This record gives sequence, C-alpha cells and structure tokens, in this order.
Amino acid sequence: MNTAFGDLPPEAYHDAPWTRLLPWLAPYTPATARELVDLTPSPDWWITESPAVTTMTVEHEDLCRHLAQLFVVRHSTAAFGQSFPTVPRHLPLSTLATSSRVATTFQRLQVRTVADLGPLTVGDLYDVRGTGHNTVEDAVTALVSAAIVRSGGQDEWDGPEDEREALRGAAPASLPPAQLQLLEDLTQLADWRHIRRRGDQSLLNVVIEDGAPEEIQELALRLNSLTAADMVSATGSSDPVLEFTAFLSELDERQVRILCDRFLGRPPKKLAELAGDFDVSRERVRQIESKVKDLLAGRFHFGTTIGNLLASLRTEIQPIAALDRLITLHPDLARDVPGVNVPLWLVLDRLDDYFEVTDGWAAAPDVAAAREQTRTLLEDFATDHGLVDLATVATATSMPKTELLAWLSWCGYTLHNNQILTRTRSLGDHAAGLLAATGEPLHIDELQLQIGRDNSIRSLANQLADDERFVRTDRSTWGLASWQLEEYTSIRQQIGLELAAAGGEVEIGRLVDSITSRFDVSPSSIQAYAGNGDFEIVQGVVRRRECPAAPRKAPSATRRLFKYDDDWWKLRVTVTRDHLRGSGFPVPSGVASLVGCAQGEVAELESDLGTQSIRWTGLQPSSGTIKRFLDRLEVREGQNVFLEFAPYGRFDVSLPDPADPEAHPLERAAALTGCAEGVGSPEDAQMALAMAVDLPAHAKPRQILSVYRQRGDDDIASLLEEVWTRPRNQWIHQSSTDPSHAEAGRSEDDEVDASDEILTVDPAEPQDQVSDDGSVSVPAGYRSVGWVRPHEAEAAVLAYQLHSDVPMHDGDKISGWARYVDDSSGDASKFRANVMLARARSQGERIVCWIREHEAFSVVQAAAERRSMSVRGPDGVTTGLVQYFPPGSEAAERYRSTTRLLRGHG
Repeated sequence: MNTAFGDLPPEAYHDAPWTRLLPWLAPYTPATARELVDLTPSPDWWITESPAVTTMTVEHEDLCRHLAQLFVVRHSTAAFGQSFPTVPRHLPLSTLATSSRVATTFQRLQVRTVADLGPLTVGDLYDVRGTGHNTVEDAVTALVSAAIVRSGGQDEWDGPEDEREALRGAAPASLPPAQLQLLEDLTQLADWRHIRRRGDQSLLNVVIEDGAPEEIQELALRLNSLTAADMVSATGSSDPVLEFTAFLSELDERQVRILCDRFLGRPPKKLAELAGDFDVSRERVRQIESKVKDLLAGRFHFGTTIGNLLASLRTEIQPIAALDRLITLHPDLARDVPGVNVPLWLVLDRLDDYFEVTDGWAAAPDVAAAREQTRTLLEDFATDHGLVDLATVATATSMPKTELLAWLSWCGYTLHNNQILTRTRSLGDHAAGLLAATGEPLHIDELQLQIGRDNSIRSLANQLADDERFVRTDRSTWGLASWQLEEYTSIRQQIGLELAAAGGEVEIGRLVDSITSRFDVSPSSIQAYAGNGDFEIVQGVVRRRECPAAPRKAPSATRRLFKYDDDWWKLRVTVTRDHLRGSGFPVPSGVASLVGCAQGEVAELESDLGTQSIRWTGLQPSSGTIKRFLDRLEVREGQNVFLEFAPYGRFDVSLPDPADPEAHPLERAAALTGCAEGVGSPEDAQMALAMAVDLPAHAKPRQILSVYRQRGDDDIASLLEEVWTRPRNQWIHQSSTDPSHAEAGRSEDDEVDASDEILTVDPAEPQDQVSDDGSVSVPAGYRSVGWVRPHEAEAAVLAYQLHSDVPMHDGDKISGWARYVDDSSGDASKFRANVMLARARSQGERIVCWIREHEAFSVVQAAAERRSMSVRGPDGVTTGLVQYFPPGSEAAERYRSTTRLLRGHG
C-alpha cells in the first residue's frame, strides 16, 4: 500500500532526531522494543539516528508501516496532535488519505485538516462506522510518513503533476469518498469471488419494501443480479507456480537448498547435515533459514496470486477438507513447482502455518486439532449412549456428505443406521451405541459381528452381563435396560420364577410351554435343568429338590486334574486362540469342588497378577481369563500350561518344559501330570503318577492304569499301557469288534446301522460312495462307531455336562435318550465312555453306540460347519473322524443321518 509521500530523495527527510519527530518513541530501549531493533542494522536507530539516515537502509513504506503498527497497538489513547508535532497543522487531510477508505473515515469524522485531527486518538478512528483495523493502520502510516518528511517536501515536488497526485493518493473531485470506497469494495469483493471460483454468485442482496416504485424494484433486481463475472478481476489470471518460480530466482544457491531441504523436505534435513554440506556452522544455517522465512512471510501476502490462493484455502478448510476437493477447486495445487520438484499444495502447506496436509486431509491448524474439534462438535449433539444423528452433523459443517463420512471414518467413528457412534472405546460402550442406534434387541452374534473386534462371543456376553446398562431379553439376545423389557436371566432362574408363581410345583409340559413361548430356549434344555441342581421332576411335576443333588466328580476323578503336593492341584490346559484373546473358558466340576465353588456361586482366588474368578452360574463351571498369565509366560497357541490351585485360595499358571520324546514312557506320562521335576527314574515316575491321582505312593501298576482309564486321561493311559500291558496293536487285532458298539444291533425297520462296518478303501475315494449292498466304505485306518445324528450328539454333550440322562429331541418328539453312567460303573470302564445313545422303538430302546464327550462335540461341530472333520482327544491327538454327508445324498437318505462317527485303529 503506497503512503502519502512514497519514497523521497534523502534531502526530503528530516535530519532531526527521531524522538523529537515522534516523541512517543522516547521511552523505548532495545530491551523493551524488539520490533524496533529488527527494522534496521542499527539496534538503537530511533535513539541515535534521524530519518535522513535511517531511510538509507530501510524502505520508506516498510518503516512507516511498522511504526504505525507499534503506535496503534501501544498508544491507542494518545492524541494525534501531541504524537505527531511536526506535521503541519494546516495540511489538508486529503493529502493523507491514501485510500478512499481513509478519506471516508475522515469525512464521517467531519475533519478536514491535521489541526482538526489533533485531539483525536486511534480509539476515535475505530469508533467510526465501517472503519476496520487496516483503515486505521493506513491513516496512522500516512501520519508517520508526513512527520518524517520536511514540512516543505510536499510543496517542493518537481516531478510530473500526475505522479505527485498519485503519491498523494488524491482522488478525482467528481465522486465523494464514500462512493469511491463503494466501488473499491465491490471490485475487491468481485476479485475474492473470482479467487473462490464463485464468479456466478450475486455480490449484493438488496431488499426493497413492498409497494416501492417499479423503477426502484427494477434497480434492486439489477443490483441483486450483479455477479463477479460482470466485473473485470483486478487480480488478473496470474500463475501461482510462475510466481513462486520467480521468487526462487531471487534466492542464492544456499537459500534455495535450505528452502528445499528444510521447508519442503520429506522429512526435513537437520541443521547439522546442512552445515556439513555448506561447510559452515549450524548457527549460520539457522540465520539463513530465518532470512528465508522472513522473505516468504513478506512476499506472499493477500493481493499476490499465492497469497490469494492461501486465503481461499483457509476459507475452505474449516477445520478440515479433503485435498482432492481442494485440487478440484484449484487445479494449480496439483502442479509440480520447477526447481523444488514438489506439488504446489506441499509448497503452500509448508509456507502457511494455518494448515497442514496429512494423509490426504488438509486441516487447520493440523489434523490433531481438527480431530479434536470434530470430537467436541459431536459431543455437543451426542445422546446418553453417545449417538449423533448424521443429518444433524451434516448441517453443522460445510463439508460434502461423502467427504464428511470419509473424515468420520478416518477419525475412527462408526456409523450405524445413519447414527454416529462416538463411544466405542470399550465393548460395553460400543454395544450400547449399537443397540440404541438399532432401537431393538440384538442377538449376541449380530452384536459381535457389528462390533467387529477380535474378541470371543463369551467375553462379550460376560461384559454385557456385568454392565447394568444391558438386560438379556432372551437366551442369546440383549437389549438396553432403559427400554424396560422383560429380562431373561437364565433357565434355572426362569424355572424358579415359574415355580414361585405356581406355588412351588408345576407340570413339566406347562413349564416348557410357558418358557419357550417367551424365550428362544429348547424344550430339552428346560427339561435338563428341571431335573438337576435345585430342581427335580417327580411323576411329571417339577419342584424344588428336597435333598441335595448328588455331587459331581471329585478332583481325584477329574480328567487332566492332578495332585501335585498336599492340597496343591494342577489342571493341564491346551492353550487355544480364545485363551490368548482373553476369553473365559469352562473347567471341570472337580475344579469348582476343589476351590469351594457351589452351583450358582463365584469363587475368587488370589494371585500375583490379581484376582482370578471361578464361577458356576451356568450348567458348567468356568474360569475367568488367564491372558495376563499367558502373556507373562509368552505362551503360544497349542502349548500345554498348568493352572495351579494352591492352599489358602492361591492361583497361578505355569509353563512346563518340553518333555523329552526319548524319555521312558513313565517319565513322559509323569510330565503330562506336571510332576516332571524330581522324576529321575521310572520308579520315581510311577510314584508320582500314583500320587497325582490321589493314590498311595506304592499303588500297583494295574490300579494306577485303571484310575487313569476311568478318568479319561487316554494320553497318559496309552503311555502306561506301553510299559504295563501287551502291545496295544495286539490288543486291537485280538478284538473282533469295538466295545463301543458291542451291544449295538440291527434296526428292525428300514434303517441300516453301519456300526459293524469294518471295510477299508483308499482315503481318496469319495466318502459318500454307496456300494451295491448299500454300505458306505470306511477309510483305511478307521472303524465305524455309528451313524450318530447331530441332535443325538447334542443330547450326549448335555448329558456329559449335567451328569444325568437327557432326552434326544428330534423336532417336537423324543426320539431316544442319552443315558449317563458315572465312572464307578462297569460300563464306563468297559466302553471308556460315560454316555450311551439309545433310540426309542416300539419294541423298546435300541443302542446306537457308546460315545465319548470329545466325539460328541466333534459330531455337533461337523454338522454345524457342514464338513467332515477329525476328532481330537483332550490332548489334541487325532482319535477319529466325523464324516459329513450332504442332506439329500444317497448315504444321508439311507442312514437318516448326515454324520457318521469313526474311530482310529491305533
């Protein structure tokens, strides 16, 4: 912006001291006015020099502008007359009016000469309507300029008259200042609309009263239709890339290097690196860098092509904008700048501290601040469960909807049913938000899918159960407590409520109908709970049990649970992915008995890593997560660990050393019980094996082997058999049939039972190939146990869990029973299984097979996944195969089952 006098020859400036021309400079010292020190090479120029000297080293305009800024900020209450005593009192203010804006301000103050302006202050200028900071600064700059020029300077000009008028900024006398200001303002507004690529938008919005003359209405229409496109842009069509290239040409080699490597480098070079390249000190590099910063700051102000572009970007980034959208609005941003070989947007990003570009987003002042501003905005609209309506946010921001969605996703927010979930840090918060956004209860599987985290359904259910915000509305369905829906607790508690409502007794059929009509629970599960635990069924009537239920397995009879020392027990567990993810898991009832946890209770054990819970609130006891112990031991999936239950309610997890595969079978067996330490011989191993199952130290081998067989520790029993019995393969060859189906007979109807098949074929042969005689071949190395139907296997699993007989439901009818026998039964020892599957026939029950717990689980899993799969024992060793036959296949139709259970020969 030109001042009233411009740059004049040296003799036109005062040679009097600065403090006499501008007395308000007198109190300043170099220590109190850093803004003055940095203006010229002399650190105390306003004390030791005169304008005639100072203007030799600094531009007239820059000097006057900086002094005016200082006066406006620090001397806003000082009168102009006392602050600028050497400016002639008779000087017309039109001489100082460097723009129509300043002239309009003076006109509205009704001052004509410097004398009229004398008693006024900066504050008085601000009080004039329509006067802003730039106008006040221009007026004071003109006063400073007039103060440092000799009083006759303005009358002794010997240059051309039109140039003199231009320096004075004298306005043509044809228009008043306010009208000139209106034209200037409209021109500048039109330029801004051109910069913003909005040249077709109206510049004015004139409102005319109803009933105004037609001429006035047409005038308003013309004014309202005026757009930037109707006016010639004063900014022209300058090229920002060429403008920056021209700036580069004015820099020396080292300045260009610093600009490229420090400002535009990705990543920027360190000062020490550049100092080594230039063979100068780091301080010298810092000085050059500071000089480049000053040049950049002063060069690309508003009014330059780059300055205008920066201003437009600042307006668009409020507080975030996609870089692609900005490039669409200003295509020049994508162009590479010669000399620095980076796109223009990166140059502007590094030039302007107002915004930064990160990962395709331009943010003001940076992405972190924009994300925080977004969080604050969402919090203002969030409901109790952290939901924010997307439409509400869209109206509160200038971003296009697709861009807003992308930004919210980048910030980590989840969208469900056009609702933004702002609280998803914890499982509980995330689930509450999803339910609130859905507006109705959701199945636990759907919740797990929508949350999308790597956690088990069991851990999610545990979280919901412990959070008072949620209620279970069905067996596997959850809702919000605030909905005040009927709460489903558990089958056991539902039975208790039904009994209380019916006076203590209820017929089993009525009980089943009542609960299944309100909740998604199978009749067999209700019958199982009604006949166990606190309840019993007597002649078809359910009531509370008068005598305590028979206890489940003792610790010494529990598979994989071993006594290590006095009152010290170890449970061997094979680590799965669920363990490593932090899920809880079922444990044998013997463990619950060991820690004193009765049905319906929770026991808490102490450990070095905090409380460990054992709970028995369902059909089977379960343990809380052991992830923290596994992480400490750096355990991997598939490894065996021991859960240690020590006296006084102490708990720990240990990782045994790998067993030596060449060791004696008894020593390897002892290692599986967790007693490998101190076992130096087979004799020691035998004693350890006996004590691990609570037998006397000198128990006979036959007694020890029998106990391990009865417990179901097949892996240990196999090792003991290697030493204490004849080779297992001899036993197998001498056995004509498997004991598990020794009592199985042929069906008396059209159904064929394949439990007696001992055929072998190539494993590559299709499993569902039916031979001429109707039989289905058995893969080599296996023998058939029976065609076990999925619903029969489900009943077997439940029988193992309840330790009682469970009916097998085929649709609405009972097709048979899963008969349970305890370990003391001769059948359990003979068949090495506790459950016999028996189908109901008009002539009486027919035995299908004796089935082991892990085999029943595998049949259920194969049917659910619709594929054949190996059967793995408790130790992870493959013991058999479940064949799957698609519904409608010849085999499935013939045997009325999609699954067949096979056992391995060895």
